[in-house]
Amino acid sequence: MPRVPYWNIDFGIVMDLLAIPVILIFLYGLHRQWILIRQGKMRVNLDVDNMIQGIAAFRPGAFFVRGILNERLYRKPFSGIAHGFVFFGMAILFIGTNLVILNVLFGLPVFKGAFNQWFMAFALDLAGVLALCGIVFFLIRRAFMPERLKLPAARKGFVFACGLLGGILLTGFFLEGARLAAGSPETGAFVGNLMAAGFIGSPHVLWIHTVTWWIHGLLALSFIAYIPFSPLIHIILAPVNAGFADPAPGVKMGVIDFSSFESEDSHEAPLLGADKLSDFTRKRFLDFASCLWCGRCQEVCPAHSTEKPLSPKGVIVTMAQRLSKGQLDEPVWDDVSMEAIFNCTTCAACMEACPAGINQPKTIMKFRQNLSMEQSRVPELMGKAIASMEQRAHPFFGTGSGMAEWRKDLDVPMFEAGQTEYLLWIGCSVTYEQRAQKIGRAMVHILSKAGVSYGILEDYRCTGDPAKQMGNEFLFAEIAGQNIEEFSELGIKKIITLCPHCYNSFTRHYSRLGGNYEVIPHGVFIQQLMGDHKLKFDKKPQRITYHDPCYLGRRNGEYEAPRALISAAGNLIEMPRHKNESFCCGGGGGNYWAEETGRRINQERAKEAFDTQADIIATACPFCLLMLTDGLKKCTEETKAFDIAEIVASCLPDT
Repeated sequence: MPRVPYWNIDFGIVMDLLAIPVILIFLYGLHRQWILIRQGKMRVNLDVDNMIQGIAAFRPGAFFVRGILNERLYRKPFSGIAHGFVFFGMAILFIGTNLVILNVLFGLPVFKGAFNQWFMAFALDLAGVLALCGIVFFLIRRAFMPERLKLPAARKGFVFACGLLGGILLTGFFLEGARLAAGSPETGAFVGNLMAAGFIGSPHVLWIHTVTWWIHGLLALSFIAYIPFSPLIHIILAPVNAGFADPAPGVKMGVIDFSSFESEDSHEAPLLGADKLSDFTRKRFLDFASCLWCGRCQEVCPAHSTEKPLSPKGVIVTMAQRLSKGQLDEPVWDDVSMEAIFNCTTCAACMEACPAGINQPKTIMKFRQNLSMEQSRVPELMGKAIASMEQRAHPFFGTGSGMAEWRKDLDVPMFEAGQTEYLLWIGCSVTYEQRAQKIGRAMVHILSKAGVSYGILEDYRCTGDPAKQMGNEFLFAEIAGQNIEEFSELGIKKIITLCPHCYNSFTRHYSRLGGNYEVIPHGVFIQQLMGDHKLKFDKKPQRITYHDPCYLGRRNGEYEAPRALISAAGNLIEMPRHKNESFCCGGGGGNYWAEETGRRINQERAKEAFDTQADIIATACPFCLLMLTDGLKKCTEETKAFDIAEIVASCLPDT
């Protein structure tokens, strides 16, 4: 029998009137969330230009794709599909409910013809079934929770929310079945017709319909009112947070403006990191409030995966709990340890995995900056590296190599202002670590073979990136300023980098300090030379697997150029975790200079590479090369790890 609004219901208008206070409660809950978030610091000054910039920072594409469609959830197929069933099922049912309201108010003919059969009957029944399947999946998973959901804390309220939503769906099917049992079957309503078969002949079918109608309506209104006060608030906050999230690739860590320390217009000194919740911006508060506690960040974290104290989920959850309790001005160090904060390799795997667009590395780095600059608390070896940078302009304390040793017996041109096109930036690791020096020598061979106009600096310093990764923004700004001044004097415009960390600093941070250059990673440059037919090399019968450096891949989106070179030099074999899901080598975040607890990250990654049975393990980062070379000692005595420049150079003809 076709649906008739308020059929068999007396005083149905009462349910409609109850919707008014429910909407008010819902809006109050949202306002309460906004009150919490707005306690964070403004990211920009409140003037018209900056307000426009803030609005422009919202990315509708990310809001829709990552927030509404939840594309990252589907990286775990079962939970992703279950989320899709619930979300899209309820969305279709919500549309159907609003069509019923439009029918009541304006007589919209939604209960007639093919539309009624295929949408109002069949599609709504199917949506309800799929949503119910998703809810059953979530309830089962909550009963047998994986570690990522349980540790360091499981969020309460999801079981109740699932039960409430399941109750709405079940009563909806009972309601439909009772209505059809009292009338006649309806084409397309496959669930309703099935339910009706169980009610046929019952003398209480009208009473069942009436009672179920009220229960269904009250459950639905209760659910709407409950959303802003429950974990389900992520339905609203997560899409908004994804829309305002820093775009990936390109995790932006920012640069502290130390000039405001001396500004007469400044009413307070810039913050040196954070040691309490109130030190963070509203965007970070939105991060904390949006967290699903799903633990996907924790699951992919190389530090947590190797039994170290850090859990990115734990850090964000701790902040979320403090935010909900209003603990804005209490130092965090009772809940967040220094050891955990410095365990972070800044690989950004957590951010890549997060379905809510949360920037976990930025929160962790703010704590690290405070420990380093405000409290002068850093791990011992990192402290020695920082001291070496202060005294020698590079972090490799105790090295036996001199600045010119890597180019011994090589004729390497110096950069000449107005004559040389490219600066070949060697970087500190290639200069001072014996194994990495071969990368520089290989690159010189390639550039000379291709006839590139390039040169190096005779005396140079580090980019300052290790200091930044270890939280010492003071030192980074000082070194970067000296480099920018020297580059300006020489008229340097184009830079080839051998290290993704140098590339990231030049492109992401130097530009904020006035240094704007055309910077290109060495793998990309070699690929361009190959594409321009300036390099010809022979493919060898060798199997090569490739380790994606975090600062080249996830942070800067370069995956294909190194693979193109490898495919031209041999046969590429992918590791199980590759590209945006690559596992860190363990050297990032200054952890090249660190004593590890738990299992060694580089050994985990080296074992994964070794298990591919490739002849060569390639990478495009000197730190990754050094870490993998060391990690492979547990697997083999052979030298299997090489930089892509070494691989290409080995394939070049002698003539």
